[in-house]
Amino acid sequence: MPERRTVALVTLGCARNEVDSEELAGRLAADGWDLVEDASDADVAVVNTCGFVEAAKKDSVDALLEANDLKEHGRTQAVVAVGCMAERYGKDLAEALPEADGVLGFDDYADISDRLQTILNGGIHASHTPRDRRKLLPISPAERQDAAVALPGHAQEAPAPVPEDLPEGVAPVSGPRAPLRRRLGTSPVASVKLASGCDRRCSFCAIPSFRGSFISRRPSDVLQETRWLAEQGVKEVMLVSENNTSYGKDLGDIRLLETLLPELADVDGIERIRVSYLQPAEMRPGLIDVLTSTPKVAPYFDLSFQHSSPSVLRTMRRFGDTDRFLELLDTIRSKAPRPAPGPTSSSGSPVRPRPTSPSWNASSPAPASTPSASSGTPTRRAPRRSVTRTSWTPTPSPSGSPTSPSWPRS
Repeated sequence: MPERRTVALVTLGCARNEVDSEELAGRLAADGWDLVEDASDADVAVVNTCGFVEAAKKDSVDALLEANDLKEHGRTQAVVAVGCMAERYGKDLAEALPEADGVLGFDDYADISDRLQTILNGGIHASHTPRDRRKLLPISPAERQDAAVALPGHAQEAPAPVPEDLPEGVAPVSGPRAPLRRRLGTSPVASVKLASGCDRRCSFCAIPSFRGSFISRRPSDVLQETRWLAEQGVKEVMLVSENNTSYGKDLGDIRLLETLLPELADVDGIERIRVSYLQPAEMRPGLIDVLTSTPKVAPYFDLSFQHSSPSVLRTMRRFGDTDRFLELLDTIRSKAPRPAPGPTSSSGSPVRPRPTSPSWNASSPAPASTPSASSGTPTRRAPRRSVTRTSWTPTPSPSGSPTSPSWPRS
């Protein structure tokens, strides 16, 4: 009998990354890998990185270095980077951070088991050249659904037939775009992806360049995954994406969210539905009505205002102004006297301090004055050991992808 293979998934960043990690966990469990909680007990430590703001990149580099330390005194034999930072920087990150035995992009997720096995056996999987993923999908949203593009967390088919006898706790097949999802915790709250990517071109945000253009999941897939989560004991579902108010526009119905929410609320076992990241410029009366009047749907408004000055908003390539935003809030209050607002805003030039409110989430865009949000400046810091401090400053290309990174070592 072959020795069991063990893997640990370390997730950094936003709720969307958490969904991606559970998809990776499901694929690995279905292919015979044993999932362990502690990276020191794993043959392979997989770090799902965040590549958005500078602090998150530093955390990602630190996590990879700390995982590498485990090779000296633990079971760990390989450290692999996945996630947004890995996708955004690809081979540049692999060359700059040799402690990572592999840097895998989104296109590798469907074959994650084979990729990890190759790396564990001492082989090398060439990392991808960074590219603008917006160019992988058609310009017209209506033509995107059939595009052959890797979309983490989107319930895409596995590359091989899914085994009939799935390990306990692995999500079942749910139609032609079924995911394999394995929960990595016992929390009664879980996130479900509505969509991926973004069609907006905010001047401060690089997310569309590595997450791609906006594309919705089909309502049947979202419903099936929610039903499965309810069977796993989940009571509250958080709907996540880069922009939930755009949901359905590529499926022929921009008001599809208003139809889907009551159906999700009717799923047996689900006690609350919460919708994150709402774009103020795309809010509409019908959506406000559903959010404030549907049983089990929390009147929660995670509104990404960013700023209220028209001139600053135009610099950020965003829409709206103080009067429009106040009018929107007044409309919400007229429907729900005690709503649960979770606005994202910036102040100053604008620099947005990190709020301590639970409504803050790492997926919200960074302020316009934060250079790392668009260009990126991850700094490599010493994690619990004496190593030479180095820094990595990738130079952004016009497309938003880094080129010619420098990795000075003192």
